[in-house]
Amino acid sequence: MSETEKQHKKQVKRRTWLMPQELEVWYVLPSLRREMARIMIERKVPQKDIAGILGVTEPAVTQYKKKKGHTVQKKKRARGDVIEIPESFLHEIEKSVDVVLKAWSQKETDAHIYQIMTKEINRLIRSLRDAGIMCDVHKERCGEVEEECRACKDGGR
Repeated sequence: MSETEKQHKKQVKRRTWLMPQELEVWYVLPSLRREMARIMIERKVPQKDIAGILGVTEPAVTQYKKKKGHTVQKKKRARGDVIEIPESFLHEIEKSVDVVLKAWSQKETDAHIYQIMTKEINRLIRSLRDAGIMCDVHKERCGEVEEECRACKDGGR
């Protein structure tokens, strides 16, 4: 472990008895929204549309616009700023943005867009689990997770 990694590990607030599902709701979902907004901003989607698609406020989209790239700022003001999505995973988020923007451009109903967003967020979280990224986040954030934990992958066996 490098010196930088050791320092980062010391700085991370580690809680006990934090379930992976809590991390998904509190930290990963906001981070996914941040990345989706960033991609839509790069594609020149209007801020009002981004807010409507993601189910966030326009001021939240303004905050996403202020962030540089996909990296986490040093000053972490919101839960969406805590987890950094690995660069290798960004193509999956871009796929989801493509699906959602297609439905939005076809003027689908809000209920249909919500259904598509739900499906895509579930797909992304499942992919994060399958890639082991959720395990890394869980180990980083929770003090009680064993290094060789396979609870999510083995269904607790």
